[in-house]
Amino acid sequence: MVVSKYVNVEGASLHYLSREEESAENPLLIMFHGFPENAHTWEALMAILPTSLDIIAPDLPGYHLSSPLPSETDYQVPSLISRMAAFIEKVQKGRKVILLGHDWGGAIAWPLAAFHQTLISKLIIVNAAHPSCFTRAIKTSSTQRAKSQYISALIDKGAERTLTNTSFTLLKNMLGNGFFEKETSYSRTLLNDWGKPETLSAMLNYYRQMPQQVPQKNVSEKVLDDIRIPEIFIHCPTLLLWGEQDDAFDLSILDKIEHYVPLIIKRFNPHASHWLHREKPEWVQKEVINFIGG
Repeated sequence: MVVSKYVNVEGASLHYLSREEESAENPLLIMFHGFPENAHTWEALMAILPTSLDIIAPDLPGYHLSSPLPSETDYQVPSLISRMAAFIEKVQKGRKVILLGHDWGGAIAWPLAAFHQTLISKLIIVNAAHPSCFTRAIKTSSTQRAKSQYISALIDKGAERTLTNTSFTLLKNMLGNGFFEKETSYSRTLLNDWGKPETLSAMLNYYRQMPQQVPQKNVSEKVLDDIRIPEIFIHCPTLLLWGEQDDAFDLSILDKIEHYVPLIIKRFNPHASHWLHREKPEWVQKEVINFIGG
């Protein structure tokens, strides 16, 4: 049974969904969601994963039932990594941790696994660019720069007002055709979250505090030359699951990822989009089980 729990981390309340026996024999799968979702995005996958896995899915800081953070700078990636590593330490209880991240959850999971190596035994990423590969792609690929231009609307000073006045059309379109056509408890939850000014600002602050903002499509070579690619290496076994119909990322974003993640296994689903875990939960479940058991 999935239950709601809360834990205080660095002075802020973090809400998470829990399906646990809290047995030291069970590995603990921790799932980080992306933008503009919340922990409930994982429910279909949680329902079909075996009970031999303990599962925890937090609302990222500022999302849904997790407290907004005091300062906009608290959403800088190093601060988020530190906070989520502290969260893992609080809920781990002696279990081996497998970390799974999608989208922004993946953007935090990649460097967390790099800089907190003793916390994570295995890493699973669903459609989330490795930070080094993403930076290289926006530096060298006009296609990726074009795909990432939506970010400028999210970091605009008036983004909250624009999104609210347009009934969150941009966010609705991100989640894929048909997602809001059939009203569900999850879609109602998302609309309710987005309608809360403090929550919406917290969500947008992830983009506003990105370490590398995306240049305009017609940017000068000088600006591109000045972009420095971070060197982030992950040494634990890593599974990358990728829906090939992703509107946010060009497939070239995965070029040379083995340089940064030598123990990577890549699996592609040609029929799924950025929302692979919701669209193909059975496929994801099979790959996750094979990887964890391998």
